[in-house]
Amino acid sequence: MKMWCVCLIAPLCATPVQADNYTNCAQAWALPHAPPSRIVALNQHAADLLLALDARPSMVGVAYLDDSDKAHRQGRYFEVPVIAAQYPSSEVLYAQRPDLVVGGFASAFGKGVSSRTGLADNGVASYLLESACAGHNLDYFEHIRQDLLTLGALLHKSQRAQALSDALDADLQHAQALADNAQPVSVFYLDSEVNGLASEGQRGFVTALLAASGGRNVLADAPLSRVTVNSETLLTKDPDIILLADALWSPASRKRQLLTTDPVLSTLRAVRENRMIDIPFTHLVPGADSGKVALELARKFRGIQ
Repeated sequence: MKMWCVCLIAPLCATPVQADNYTNCAQAWALPHAPPSRIVALNQHAADLLLALDARPSMVGVAYLDDSDKAHRQGRYFEVPVIAAQYPSSEVLYAQRPDLVVGGFASAFGKGVSSRTGLADNGVASYLLESACAGHNLDYFEHIRQDLLTLGALLHKSQRAQALSDALDADLQHAQALADNAQPVSVFYLDSEVNGLASEGQRGFVTALLAASGGRNVLADAPLSRVTVNSETLLTKDPDIILLADALWSPASRKRQLLTTDPVLSTLRAVRENRMIDIPFTHLVPGADSGKVALELARKFRGIQ
């Protein structure tokens, strides 16, 4: 299998191009072809960050879209081919002849030839968004800035990357100004209802996003990234607002149906008073638009108050 991959990508290595060295997940990596001309994005928010950096002409595939049903139906995401509904097989991935693969979650990179070291052995560079790196700290917005500046440098789009980083900070400052002039609201984030009420704790990005928007995650005292609670626990928290992730695998409409029909959950104040906010799943993970999302939530929280 490995020899097949080496042969498949050999044409990419035929033309000597100046390599770029970069640091990602506290490790040193090399991009053999600078700037990359055949980029594959694994996870929708990774694709969104690349698109924000004006990398669309160099993107040859995206995979694992979370909340864009239209792209799944049409087979293209902002004119970039959708190569797999979830993560592609190694054969499908290498068939794109990528020179850079960008993942949004650690699960994007598998084992063997589709691992980051396997890709590197076959002349393909990779990048994992810093918020998904093992042992990352909780300064999620700094991770976004680092992603923008590192990928911006690799794409030779540093000016665009700096502009996006500056816009992120401006939106966060605006959101903070709104939050400073309002009472903080308690929020429960419902990620999925498939196997219990799945949410995020202290280490999850949603906790940081809510804090930037004038909200407080009711599960922020749980020192975990992922938390699953039962109906009775949520009833004791009785949040002011419930945030509903809208994803293809768990639509917000299905969550609303559960909340409004369940004998216990339907008694929550936020449910009785219809203080539930639908939000695309990709807005609830770190990305180039996270500042805009924080500002939008700050406005909604203030409006509800």
